[in-house]
Amino acid sequence: MEHKVTLLICAIACLIGIDVMLCLRYAAWGCTLAELLPFLFFLILSEALILYSIYAFKELINPFSVYGIFVYITGFSFLIISDRQHAYSPLFMGIILLSIASFIAGGMAAYKTKKLTFRNIIPTLSPKLSFAFLLCLLLAGIGVFVMEIRQLGYLPILNLGNTALYDELNQNPVTPLHNFILLNSVLPAMFYITYKRRLIPFWVFLACSIVSAFIIVNFFSRQVIVLFFFSMLIGVSYYRKISILKLLSIAAVCVILFIILGQLRGGAAEESTLTSVNDFLKQYSGIDKPSNIFETYLSLYGGLNFTTGNNIAEISVYDNYIGYGAYALRPAVGVLPVDTEAIYPMKYSAYSLLGTYMIDPFLDFRWFGVFAFNFLYGFLSMNSFKNYLNRGSPYYIVEWSLFVFCVFMCSFTNYFNLFFVVFFFIINRLAIK
Repeated sequence: MEHKVTLLICAIACLIGIDVMLCLRYAAWGCTLAELLPFLFFLILSEALILYSIYAFKELINPFSVYGIFVYITGFSFLIISDRQHAYSPLFMGIILLSIASFIAGGMAAYKTKKLTFRNIIPTLSPKLSFAFLLCLLLAGIGVFVMEIRQLGYLPILNLGNTALYDELNQNPVTPLHNFILLNSVLPAMFYITYKRRLIPFWVFLACSIVSAFIIVNFFSRQVIVLFFFSMLIGVSYYRKISILKLLSIAAVCVILFIILGQLRGGAAEESTLTSVNDFLKQYSGIDKPSNIFETYLSLYGGLNFTTGNNIAEISVYDNYIGYGAYALRPAVGVLPVDTEAIYPMKYSAYSLLGTYMIDPFLDFRWFGVFAFNFLYGFLSMNSFKNYLNRGSPYYIVEWSLFVFCVFMCSFTNYFNLFFVVFFFIINRLAIK
């Protein structure tokens, strides 16, 4: 116990030193007190949330530690280091504060109460049928992959020198069947569960995983690859303990791969360095500060997204636009033969414009939506984490991975209410539960 307290004190001391250095660094950039104070507030809140959660749950990856990353990005977004950023309105600052407070409240409510489990409506598949079902899903993914590659005209992994690669991938017409390709981000974790159940030999698990990895790598979607890493990491952690040092090392590798993949999908030259990448991104983002590549990414995927969210919130209030639950029902609407652009106008689309996850709840039911949905996100995330910790069923490997992914991507858009995430939940229940 004394050893843990000593480590906690040392961690707090180190963080205080880092906080002071960061504040001095950004003050030297010309950031005003109006920028530094909210940055410092959310920085301390993020650190407190992460330290408390690791100390309380004995797990590095937990709802509060992952959400703490979003809280930190929130604070960083207050630093105006891009000429495309601007100060937030009181309305958006209220949305930020209520969102964070509600998520934490929901998580604490789940932590302090008995964990919930939900039974399947349909009968559970036998282990052998479960593997056959997963194999059929893999074959379906291969079929859709071949179809989309034929439309594109080439194999992306073999065309890395094409500077228009990413644009061509985005413009390549896809159908709802594309979800079977995205499903390959979690299929390896499901095959891993099947392997640990001793239903298949290791080489079968490895072969299926290699096929899935090949499919998702060809589409250069960093979000999908992040989900792949989360699901496999959480799957391995379910069956054996991984040290914090190894987890941090894996996280560092993931960050590097995230940067490299961004270069590859942009058709960058092989001799590109982190410095040249940073210079390109700074020019693209309108940054004239001496930021390193990590700060540049935080501005590009943090500050600019939060600015977009601020704009959407302001426009929706000005236009008196309310969704009345349409955004929460996006998974159901997405599979209906309706004009989704008419239901979700582009100028209010935090999904298309990347306006953070906070905007959809606000568009649906204003302040009540911000509180209710964030409380629900926090509650369900913590409840899934508790079930995962209990090791009662490997089903919670993929379920918890999906929540980790949704929380991790909060600074981008609201993945909680996207069809492919709900689709993955359903597949997981059918195959593993």
